[in-house]
Amino acid sequence: MDKRMNKSKPMGKKKSAPQVTKRRPFPYSKVAMMWNEGKTIAEIAKAIGRVGEGNDPYHALRVVLTRMHRGYENAEGKTVKLPHRISRKTLRLATKAGKKASA
Repeated sequence: MDKRMNKSKPMGKKKSAPQVTKRRPFPYSKVAMMWNEGKTIAEIAKAIGRVGEGNDPYHALRVVLTRMHRGYENAEGKTVKLPHRISRKTLRLATKAGKKASA
């Protein structure tokens, strides 16, 4: 037999489709309740099982909290805003400093 001839591959197991992880619903009401109780970001993230890996394990929760400050839909279907824990003046100055630093 010539070396250049194609040899058929042996029949093996078929590769299965990759597993798709289902998206878990985010517990907005639980986070809001814990936030109002004065829990820290780390405590909330551990309680709801949303601690990431790497240098910033609480990044995802901080992003969600930022969105919740702008407004989220509660269990009754109404849009409500998560209250800030700091004064409006402090929040305004922090936002201004952040914009200045990124410019």
